[in-house]
Amino acid sequence: MKKVIECNYRLLDCGEFEKLEQIGEVIIRRPALQATWKQKLGNDIWKHYHAKFDQAKNIWTNVPDGKLPYFEFNNLTFELRLSPNRQIGIFPEQLINWQWLREVISQATRPLNILNGFAYTGVSTLISSTKGTSLTHIDASSSSVNWAKQNCRLSNLENNNIRWIVDDIITFLSREVKRGSVYDGIILDPPAFGHGKKGAIWKIGRDLPKLMKLVDKLLSNNPEFIILSCHDKNYKHHELQDELIKLQRLKNGKIETIDLTIESETGNNLTAGKCARWKK
Repeated sequence: MKKVIECNYRLLDCGEFEKLEQIGEVIIRRPALQATWKQKLGNDIWKHYHAKFDQAKNIWTNVPDGKLPYFEFNNLTFELRLSPNRQIGIFPEQLINWQWLREVISQATRPLNILNGFAYTGVSTLISSTKGTSLTHIDASSSSVNWAKQNCRLSNLENNNIRWIVDDIITFLSREVKRGSVYDGIILDPPAFGHGKKGAIWKIGRDLPKLMKLVDKLLSNNPEFIILSCHDKNYKHHELQDELIKLQRLKNGKIETIDLTIESETGNNLTAGKCARWKK
């Protein structure tokens, strides 16, 4: 039986290249370029918001006084911010993976060593962090890692076993292979394009195969799970699945591919990525 998600995020509607979201009592309107369809809710709903990202001017407008509400997921707390790149600190399309992670880890019968790469503000890290897990959180952005540490404090998990790393993921994992490190669970959510530490540039089409070869060497002999998600519209489900099929230590178990879809009770659903994942 699946555990119930307690979460204060809602997608109200999306369409015409925008999405309307609610966190707590605050409503945010921002771009969603994949939402090419008509909005379902009327303008009388869409015109009421507390913050909006103006894509033409590339700035936030109607910014609310004071801080945004926290994002709450079960007993975890995350700070939200209106970032210049129109992000707010969470990727709600990952809700389906956050629930899956929580269930897989809660069913494990042994301590797990878990790696979260491209870890951003640490939602997957903190969901995976229990008294029986060791976490390595890696992101190339020091500001994102500091934000994740703040979320860790807000969630009262400072005493959990979490290692915070600011580094280029290829560089770090190459060192981990040389050190003989292994992981029982790996979470990867690479961008299509990004800037790493010391000017390193990430391109998913070029660098993902290289990354997955390192992952193959870092999985333990008895892995518990792996998640590989992607927001690049040019990447297909079967391509992500093929990357997992190549991993030699994924014996038995099941690989599945899914769309990362945010469901709306009032408007249109929004698919914002895809994922391949395996559990033993």
